[in-house]
Amino acid sequence: MNNKRKDNKGRNLHNGEIQLADGRYRFKFTDVCGDVHYAYSWRLEHNDPTPKGKKKQPALRDIEKKIQADVFDKIAVNGADLTVIELVEKYVATKTAVRPTTKAGYKTVINILKKEKFGKLRIDKVHISDAKLFLIKLQKKMGEDTVQFIQFAECFVQHFNLRLMMI
Repeated sequence: MNNKRKDNKGRNLHNGEIQLADGRYRFKFTDVCGDVHYAYSWRLEHNDPTPKGKKKQPALRDIEKKIQADVFDKIAVNGADLTVIELVEKYVATKTAVRPTTKAGYKTVINILKKEKFGKLRIDKVHISDAKLFLIKLQKKMGEDTVQFIQFAECFVQHFNLRLMMI
């Protein structure tokens, strides 16, 4: 007896996949924090047509591949509800062997972020243009040639370039 789960077209569904009564597909996964999340799509595979009147979105299996790569790389899916200030504080916490002047520069950046609206934004909602505009503003406050600014900018550029590659 074959106990494989199938969709309404007779295709086998992978672990974590189900087809809902309305025809949508859902993938259930656990992120690096241990929280359960769901991804939805009207299409199972990239060759499937999108139903009439429904918004075209990536196929569920393409979404799964991205999620599984993120989980494998220990990347927090959807930013794990981190704010910009929390990301910067995490980054600064990893920098242990730095000079006292560099540490003071980090504290300056954190203090500026605490006062700015930008620091309270969730990282998954920040666009690279927002980060660049904030860095320009920060550059004016701290000065172009400071080591702290360069290191802080590198943190942002690495994070947002990585995030853009995942989209």
